[in-house]
Formats: sequence, C-alpha cells, structure tokens
Amino acid sequence: MHKWLMALLALALSAACLTPGFGQAERVPGTSYATALELAPGEHSFNLERGDSHYFSVRLEKDDTLYLLLRSALNQDFDMALISPDREVIELSVRAAGFAERITYTAASSGLYYIVVFPFGPSSGAYSLIVSVSKPRVATVTTTVTALSYVTVTQRELRDVLVVMTRESIRTMTLTTEQKVERDFELLGWSVLSLAMIAVAALIRDGLVRSRFALEVRKEGEGKEATETG
Repeated sequence: MHKWLMALLALALSAACLTPGFGQAERVPGTSYATALELAPGEHSFNLERGDSHYFSVRLEKDDTLYLLLRSALNQDFDMALISPDREVIELSVRAAGFAERITYTAASSGLYYIVVFPFGPSSGAYSLIVSVSKPRVATVTTTVTALSYVTVTQRELRDVLVVMTRESIRTMTLTTEQKVERDFELLGWSVLSLAMIAVAALIRDGLVRSRFALEVRKEGEGKEATETG
C-alpha cells in the first residue's frame, strides 16, 4: 500500500509540473493588438486553429532590421503581416502552401511593431515563427588634418633695428566622429574628405593671417639723423 501511495504522489507531481500555469505561465498568442504577445528574438512555436489569427509584438529601435521567418507543414498555408506602431500594414508575405513566409524590414522609427499570423482557407495546425533583430553597425572615423598657418613675429635687434616678419607654422587637428555604416556598403571616401574640409575651415576661423613676408628696418632718432644730414 505504501508503494502505491508513493507512485501516485510521484505521478501527481509530474502532471503538475507539466500543467500550464504551474511555476511558469503559458505563452498564449494574442487575439488582437491589445492582447498581442511580445516576442523576444528566437524561435517560437504555436498552434493555429482554422479561422483564427495570432497577434504578436516586437520592440524595435530606429534603424534596427527585423527578420521574420514563418514555417508550417507542407500541406498548410499560413500567411504573415507586419504592422507599424500606428497599426498600418508595412509588409505582407502571402506565398503559396509549402513555402516559408519571409519579411525583412528596417525600422523607420522606434516603437512596438506587430506581427499577425493568419491561415489561408481551411489551413490549421502547428507553425514556427523565427524572429531576429539586427542592430546597425557603427564605425568610428578618425581624421587628422594638417594645415599651414602664418604667425607674425616681431623682435628688436640691437638698439635701433626693428624686425617684423611672418613665418610659417604647422598646426594639426584630429577629428573623431561616429557614422552608421550602410548595409552591404563600406564608408564612402567623401565622408573623410568632408571632415578634412571642416578642419581647414576651423583653422581659418581661428584667425589665421594670409601669407606675407616683411622686413622693416627702422632707425631710431630719424629726426636727429635728418638734422645732421642738413
């Protein structure tokens, strides 16, 4: 009798662990936008009854790319729609029975997007929905620009000679910026060129003077010299 009670208790515990809602709530697809089940990236499996529609949601940041793949039995025909946060249809995938449905979309704005899975005709049964989100690549671009400037230097030599001249001076500026890399393309060369133009403009703005070279010799007491000459 004791062995029978232990066996029944073990069976009851096993059944309780398998029962939805025991320790972990069952994930149920929504039946409207308001009840849409939010999905994380990964593979999700559900069962769709004839005439029903399943509603899901996924959060995207601006420029995120969403990849959706819907698979079902070869003799079933399930279709899929992607809906914007404003509940407008963005993409539809309505391929024939036996073909997987696919949607790829790059978010124009951040928000909660909706995925609707629905059957065509009498189709029903199990399906899997694969969700993948790709973040945009960001590249750090460092540009070093060297510009030639001119600095006026005044110095006095001996007692009566004043030397004024302009000499060349080298200045270097380093600019660092982050740019999003277009998908399937590398950074374009004109991006680096534009940074160089910005650096040169900044150097000019700092008050660089135009190139000149002057040497002036001026003796003190010019009045006295003129008098002596007279």
